[in-house]
Amino acid sequence: NELVLRGFNVRGAVRDLKRAEPLREKIDKLYGPGHFELTLVKDGNAPNAYDAALDGVQGVIHFAIDVALSFGPQPTTEGAIKSSIDMALGILKAATKVPTIKAVVVTSSVVAHAIPSYGKDQFVSVDQYNEEAVKIAYSLPPDHPAKGGMSYFASKTVSEQELWKWVDETKPSFAVNTVLPHLVLGKPFNPAPGVYSTSSWLSWFFDGNVDPAKNPMVQSLQPCGWFVDVRDQAIIHIAALLASDTNHQKLWAAGSPPVSINDVLDIWRKNFPDRKFPDNYPIPESGVPKFDIDREKETQLLKRYAGRDWIPLEESLLDNVKDQA
Repeated sequence: NELVLRGFNVRGAVRDLKRAEPLREKIDKLYGPGHFELTLVKDGNAPNAYDAALDGVQGVIHFAIDVALSFGPQPTTEGAIKSSIDMALGILKAATKVPTIKAVVVTSSVVAHAIPSYGKDQFVSVDQYNEEAVKIAYSLPPDHPAKGGMSYFASKTVSEQELWKWVDETKPSFAVNTVLPHLVLGKPFNPAPGVYSTSSWLSWFFDGNVDPAKNPMVQSLQPCGWFVDVRDQAIIHIAALLASDTNHQKLWAAGSPPVSINDVLDIWRKNFPDRKFPDNYPIPESGVPKFDIDREKETQLLKRYAGRDWIPLEESLLDNVKDQA
């Protein structure tokens, strides 16, 4: 949406054209036909999977990762890591065949660098990596409840390391940047039904699904790092793609500093006084851990490309659940 709004024509690579059709119809309704097209990439891990999708484009934003290998019924650390690496390097290698490409942006994650933990205050640098998650992921048996999450963290960690290794060795003619989103909140732009990761998990929590075995949001908020509104995350991706002075950068997408699960509940109670919510959760005496980052560069990019500051937590929380209230 943000790219079409800025006058670009966009090609979206999807695994299922039919499921993505409502998104194309929405873009057509907003801006008229011809600005957004869909192309099929059934298997992002296959050799040359992206060659046709990238033909003639000027820029690439790569979001995809096969989460089934981490969160499926039989999570595998090796498979999750290999798939994530293959996708990231596959898109970069395909881009080297397209002389019109000026920039490639790959979505990584804060979890590739660190995760918050009670009793542990941290300053997190984009130059550190979450090596601990990789070790833990390999050490856990397949049936361990943390196996899936740790495998996902490990896949993000190792794939980003391999991406930058490839960039430094290959020195492509186009710019390469990664975006590191924190916990993404807000209403999905895509009208198609489905599970939209953290946005859907937050909606489940709002509706009373507080079982951590069935709703990952409960665990994600204990403790939680920063939040970012989905609209701000989009702007940081666009800045990473379009800013001519931004190359070889790891950019945070982080809007609101760490809060506790109880702060989320308090905001909802204030705005929905007639709705029943769970009691506050116990917080260790150490309190919400510090999870500090330097996002000055990202704040300036947001102001340059959106003309505003970060969307506050309360607005994101309310926007996420406004259709459920």
